Amino acid sequence: MKYLLALVIPFLFSAQNVTAQAWTKYTKLISVGLCAGNYYYLGTTRAAFFGPTTGRYNPVTGQISVEGEFGVHEYIGVGFNAGFGGARSGTFGVKGSLNVPVGVLANFHFYQLIEDLTGTNLHAEAIDVFVGVSIGTGLGVISYNNVSDQVVPLVFGGAHVGARWYFSPNIGLSGQFGFGKSLVDLGVVFKLN
Repeated sequence: MKYLLALVIPFLFSAQNVTAQAWTKYTKLISVGLCAGNYYYLGTTRAAFFGPTTGRYNPVTGQISVEGEFGVHEYIGVGFNAGFGGARSGTFGVKGSLNVPVGVLANFHFYQLIEDLTGTNLHAEAIDVFVGVSIGTGLGVISYNNVSDQVVPLVFGGAHVGARWYFSPNIGLSGQFGFGKSLVDLGVVFKLN
């Protein structure tokens, strides 16, 4: 039994050191937030004043967002994002819109890289700063004042910058700004490992 404990205890401490950084190759996380989305609704829209128009409609919408990210390299993560939201409009005969976006993302976590290269303590165990790209699609529903509702495809894509601050080893706050999946996204992040 003593020998088993002598083997297991160092393993437990080494496993703690692996997760002491805010981002590693083994990181798995889920974040939930509120965001302002800006998705392109494709197809022919039926604006009341202009009749059918071909093009895009891209209102800023309030969203509930869910994002997952999984480490594939010491500084790179890939994942998914999804959401549900909508907006009231009142312009051009549009009452409002609902949307359900889903997409993929890739992030480069450069704060950890800077700490590793400089050898200084930048508190990368609690702070994660990253840049990334996202692309996706989904469905939107546009409601009109004088005609029936319309279901249209939506698309998004773009770059973002973000930061996460972990106030405990597995729970933190997240903020992202950019274009694509959201203009701004603020929420809570949970590490799963």
